[in-house]
Amino acid sequence: MKKYSNTTELRQAIVEGVNILADNVSATLGPKGQNVIIQQKGKPPFVTKDGVTVAKFVNLEDPFQNAAVEILKQASLQTNAEAGDGTTTATVLARSIINEAQKYIVSGVSPIELKRGMDKTCDKLVQKLEESSRPIRSVEDIQHIARISANNDKMIGDIVARAVDLAGKDGTVIIEEARSNKTSLDLIEGFKIDSGFAANAFMTDERRGICYYDNPLVFVTDERLESVDELLPLLEQVARDGRPLVIVAEEIIEQALAALIMNAIRGTMRVVGIKAPRYGEERKSILKDLAVSVGATYVSREAGIMLKDVKIEHLGTSKSVEIGKSKTTFVGGKGEGKAVEERIEKVKALLRQTESDHEAKTLNERITRLASGVSVIKVGGATQVEMTETKHRIEDALEAVKSAQREGITTGGGTALLRARRGLELDFENNDQELGSQILMSACEAPLRQLCRNGGVSEDIILEKVKNMEDNNGYDFRNHCECDMYNSGIVDPVKVTKTALIKAVSAASTLLNTNHAIIQIE
Repeated sequence: MKKYSNTTELRQAIVEGVNILADNVSATLGPKGQNVIIQQKGKPPFVTKDGVTVAKFVNLEDPFQNAAVEILKQASLQTNAEAGDGTTTATVLARSIINEAQKYIVSGVSPIELKRGMDKTCDKLVQKLEESSRPIRSVEDIQHIARISANNDKMIGDIVARAVDLAGKDGTVIIEEARSNKTSLDLIEGFKIDSGFAANAFMTDERRGICYYDNPLVFVTDERLESVDELLPLLEQVARDGRPLVIVAEEIIEQALAALIMNAIRGTMRVVGIKAPRYGEERKSILKDLAVSVGATYVSREAGIMLKDVKIEHLGTSKSVEIGKSKTTFVGGKGEGKAVEERIEKVKALLRQTESDHEAKTLNERITRLASGVSVIKVGGATQVEMTETKHRIEDALEAVKSAQREGITTGGGTALLRARRGLELDFENNDQELGSQILMSACEAPLRQLCRNGGVSEDIILEKVKNMEDNNGYDFRNHCECDMYNSGIVDPVKVTKTALIKAVSAASTLLNTNHAIIQIE
């Protein structure tokens, strides 16, 4: 164990660690931001402009610097998880807060009171950001959001907008690697359920937090899977077949779950367990619909099929499956088209007969689920490095669009936070709280300043210009001119900006209120 008892040294280590992380991540911000090359031990290098990916790979030798980095990384990664973007903005904001606040803390200002002042100000800024929100009005708005998130790549903006438009507001967009140099878009049939993998151990892509398989076998049952003995005959058959296995069951627990996890971890079998969504009759209906969609036999005691009697012929299949923590999408289910159509007609007949609003809603959901299409973006590239980098940017763009659909958009280019601080009226209990507010208000300039640094223009000149502009106006760093941000398509999802602000204040406050550290040294 090693302990820092010297508060000054610890605070210095925190500042240095935060600055190193921010230097690496902030280089990617904006249209003039640059790529970062990442080399993992034993793996080929890849290039990315994705702030969250860069942050994940920053690890420092000094344990105290690295501890600060990890805390700030948590905040930035949570921003990305909640809003789909904003990692870089959160990091830039936190760095500004920490660097400025440390100057005052050294001179005796209370970090606790600074935090209270920042928290009060943050709440008001978030409120102003929400008030500035404008809903998405067109496919062009989606294009702009996707393009901005993808480093001003028009191709990505166009293809993401088309994918979202084809899939519909509640539709699904899947990202796959193409077998050619070109990036393309397909619309194919898909079936989505509101439930994900039963354990994190089933993930195949930790970056996106998903499990993805091509051409999986699909086992659908309303049984509770507890004993591994019940599953062994089926697992042995699937193991000989060699294809991945997706199990959708009422519940997967105890020995059965442990066995599946062990197979997945050891790589002896590609398998994933999913707990069936909803409850009661609604759950059974969804499972039966899924079985029809993928061409599986619905295994149920009611149907007279016992688990031990399940054969590989009872399983369905799909072109691919993507499973997250709370959502699963089966793409290109191999169920017979006629069977699917008959199922849809059957549900429509039930819809015509019902008088219950709740039941009508549920039935409409089932029809949409059975008939829905899934947009599949196939990412191409001349090299694996190029393909990976493009895929990362498309993922970010898609997540940014989802955030915008939920909470609307606001002006981009670092202007939203500047506008939000205009006319704020706050009361504080003491001078230290007021100072905390001033520190956060000053940090609101940090994203714009970083855009200026990356764009090679004067921070002070551009900042002063933007301060004096009307609400919708700002600076276009790509074309180096003043513009109306909405007309020029320079917009950000409100959720991204406010989440980045909240997480930055939280992480910075935590570090500012730290004056001792205990680090375990191996």
